[in-house]
Amino acid sequence: MYFSPSFLQNSLYLVAAILIIFMIAVIVYKLKHNIKIWDKTLTLASIVLANTLYSILGGFVDLPYELSSVVTGGLSLVAFGYIVVIIWELHKQRKTLNK
Repeated sequence: MYFSPSFLQNSLYLVAAILIIFMIAVIVYKLKHNIKIWDKTLTLASIVLANTLYSILGGFVDLPYELSSVVTGGLSLVAFGYIVVIIWELHKQRKTLNK
């Protein structure tokens, strides 16, 4: 399956826009309900947003392949780690609530 570079670049714009809108909505919700704003989920969203913005930057500036691999790969690994931590904490909370 082949995706054109312009389609992939436009998809990145869409993902970044949706993520930014979602992050703003969550922050507004947390402010209205006096919930701590910065937590693991917002950190995860910020990492994913940084990765997406770096990929968008790669469409405008010719970045070295090695640098792009390290940055996007590293951010993806950190994001995966945060996903695992969030799932593990939700699992622990569920166990605690069931007791």
